[in-house]
Amino acid sequence: MTDERKRRPGRPRRDEGQDTRQLLLDAALELFALKGYAATSVREIAKQAEVHDSAIYFHFANKDALYTALFEQMGPPSLEALCPDLDAMASTAPDQAIRELVDRLFEVWSSPRGRRFARVIQRDGSGQDGVRGLHTAIEAAKHRLAGPFKAWQAAGLLRADQPPEQLVWELMAPLDTIWFLRLPPDASDEELIGARSLVEAHLDYFLTCTMTKEATS
Repeated sequence: MTDERKRRPGRPRRDEGQDTRQLLLDAALELFALKGYAATSVREIAKQAEVHDSAIYFHFANKDALYTALFEQMGPPSLEALCPDLDAMASTAPDQAIRELVDRLFEVWSSPRGRRFARVIQRDGSGQDGVRGLHTAIEAAKHRLAGPFKAWQAAGLLRADQPPEQLVWELMAPLDTIWFLRLPPDASDEELIGARSLVEAHLDYFLTCTMTKEATS
């Protein structure tokens, strides 16, 4: 019997499994942005991805697991994926490390996928857990990122009169606002440039307010 006949219905070939998974994520993102999480069915996602319904269950236990995978790619937990080596970040000067981090975040958030996902988050939060789940994810990402800020404070490079988590919040909250409010799915080139200018202005202000004289000398 050939390998093709041995495959269970909906089970992708080994060489196409990853592509199928990403196709499903892309299809789900498009539909969630258009209709919302609750109004989108598994069958619609499969149809959009042009795969059999059962292919979804090879990659994801259910619709919520699919949404969770999208949220890990694009939502607040993406901070961890963008800067997995927090020790290396802490050993870099804060102005350079923070600008590099924000540049990478803006690249993700201003992409077509990132802009569609901003609309999904605004409507559905973190999926099944809604706004409460979104709050939990933001808090977890904030605490993970606090490590480098604490190290910079200990080295006298950032002001130490505020907890590191508060400094992370002061950095990230305006950036989230720009992502949600200034980067719609149909943003024009002019709007993207405007959003980038807002990011640069915020970074300049944040670093001016938080870096010490030792860091800037």
